[in-house]
Amino acid sequence: MTATRVFVRGVGAITALGANWPASLQALAAGRSAIGQVAGFDAAGFPSTAAAQIAGFAHSGDRRLALARVAAREAWQAAGVDVAPKRLGIFLGAESGRAPFATLHGLTRGAGGGARFDHAQFGVKAAALVAEFDASIISPAAVTSALALEYGAHGPAVTMSLACASGASAIAEAARAIRLGLCEAALCGGVGADVDPMMLAGFGRVGALSARGVSCPFDLRRDGFVVGEGAAMVVLSRERGNATVELAGEGRSLDAHHLTAPDPQGDGAARAMRIALAAAGLDAVGYIQAHGTSTPLNDAVEALALRRVLGASLDAAHVSSVKGALGHWIAGAGALGFLCAHAALERGIVLPTANLTQPDPACALAHVSGGALRASVDAALVNAFAFGGANCSLVARRCA
Repeated sequence: MTATRVFVRGVGAITALGANWPASLQALAAGRSAIGQVAGFDAAGFPSTAAAQIAGFAHSGDRRLALARVAAREAWQAAGVDVAPKRLGIFLGAESGRAPFATLHGLTRGAGGGARFDHAQFGVKAAALVAEFDASIISPAAVTSALALEYGAHGPAVTMSLACASGASAIAEAARAIRLGLCEAALCGGVGADVDPMMLAGFGRVGALSARGVSCPFDLRRDGFVVGEGAAMVVLSRERGNATVELAGEGRSLDAHHLTAPDPQGDGAARAMRIALAAAGLDAVGYIQAHGTSTPLNDAVEALALRRVLGASLDAAHVSSVKGALGHWIAGAGALGFLCAHAALERGIVLPTANLTQPDPACALAHVSGGALRASVDAALVNAFAFGGANCSLVARRCA
């Protein structure tokens, strides 16, 4: 058992189903899905034309930062922690930001748009556009730095950029820092703002997206994931306060197998889960918020790894994936998953997997579908498995 306990003092989120976590949770519990046709740019001809976008979210500058600020504010206000600046850390899962697509398009046209790069023309036509590529927009660390400034955090400031494992890894590193005495409290989580032409083209090129535009984790019909956006933040503290949930164990591993495909036996995923469970002193959980991307290979491998780790106890554990409703947030995915586990532990709300109507026998799990279940859950497992083979698992439980 880990000596230093880490308590969940507050959570917050902005999603395509709600401007805060309570609103989002209510919609998720009802089985709603926010996935629809891409708005904001013409997606005709893209490998997938669907996404889970936050409608009407007005902001200026970096969309990642704007989303993270909303979720951070909610989590921080709920936490009510009193901590010295030097004892507060910021840990965030975030990928690189991007200049507007119009800027990227302008740069390509500025070079002549033909087979030859016209340096002279580029120097004249593209000079003003280059100014939009400053570090405050494109750096993965920019959002973490901005939040540290906003909350006066002088402790550790860490950005985790591990694709789909980023948000969960940020929470794991925040807990580790608290256990090591590097800080007393941490604002942590993840943000994804990837509904744009570059990301749809990139993920489509590697065959990861659903051509049907439907995210249906663990379903026989699954053919890829759907991109989503949002932010999920958590305040962790070594002081319990009024917390009812604690982060009991964290596990991280690397497949070292393939850039986009998981180890076919799920070895890396299994190691991450075993490490997290061992740290928590548990060999079974009542709920699993799965990575569940809705890709044919990843869902089957995760189901296999879960069976290898949990054995017969898996049959008694409810399993769901939030990606059927809110799409894949990439860097923010694991943090969103942690909020789902927190809801199961604190409120007894076990969320369903949206669009799961024909469970795949290769993913034989105790799936929750349709609407949320009401159940007493003592411990929950959260999985986040990424391109590049980075894996992170978190185990949370109700406070004794």
